[in-house]
Amino acid sequence: MSDRKQQIIEAALKCFSRKGFRATSIQEIVDELGMAKGSIYFYFKSKEDLLLAVIASFGERLMAGMTPLPDERELPPREQLRLQLGRHFETMIGQRDFPLMLMREPFPAEGSKPQVQRIFRDALRRHIRWIRDHIENIYGSEAAPYAVDGAALFRGMMMEYSRVLLLGREKIDPERLASFLTERLDDIIAGMIRMKGRPVLTRLYAEEEGGRGEFPEPSYEDRVRAAAAELRKTVERRLVEADEQDRTNEKRRGEFLAALTLFENEFSKPYPDLIVMRGMMAYMREVALPSWEQPLAQLNRNWQAP
Repeated sequence: MSDRKQQIIEAALKCFSRKGFRATSIQEIVDELGMAKGSIYFYFKSKEDLLLAVIASFGERLMAGMTPLPDERELPPREQLRLQLGRHFETMIGQRDFPLMLMREPFPAEGSKPQVQRIFRDALRRHIRWIRDHIENIYGSEAAPYAVDGAALFRGMMMEYSRVLLLGREKIDPERLASFLTERLDDIIAGMIRMKGRPVLTRLYAEEEGGRGEFPEPSYEDRVRAAAAELRKTVERRLVEADEQDRTNEKRRGEFLAALTLFENEFSKPYPDLIVMRGMMAYMREVALPSWEQPLAQLNRNWQAP
């Protein structure tokens, strides 16, 4: 995405947040940028088209805050969840005007409804995947039968507390809320494991539905993230090469994981830098051990085929 297009989206986000969608004119957005009015139509066909781009960008910003930072990769999975939740709620508080505007003003263009539905469907799928991944990483195989129920319950809690934060009727510290909800997830999963009951949800959010479930197929973003996660699992497994190679291989593994982290972090940004991502992909191919080449190739295929 060009720098100019990104600047237009950021200006529109500010204007829509300040005045609302209907009350904001294209002229006000270009005045915010200091550009000619006709220039905006080179990038966006209409104000509705621009709003779609702003909604997608805002969703990416929320998801980016829920991605582990490089120095968090070595922390326990539960602590990673707590930190990511804290950043998510801080973003919600810091930019509450835009989601509040979306709550007040239903999207106006009838013809744009499929695009809006797709954006929110993809966001829901990624959110559920994010919760399920945390449940699996924190609680292990014992929690697997309850991962979907756990994700549904936890997402419900997140959405309700997010609503409270947006309305601002209760002053809640984001870090305290993150710790509170992490503890409640402990309660939910431990309770379901202890009771050993039959799960209610088993396939509602599953990617393996093959088009029969709520979500027809994983999105491009989901495919890339899943391939990157699989590659990371492969690389992080204990190396089994000869002892004299251990030191060299461990060094290569550290360098490879650092490059993979940079790749994942860049991909999570609303507007990834393709030069950075290509550089990290080339470097990973250069230092990869033979056992890493197949999942690395899969990541590259998924990334190159949106």
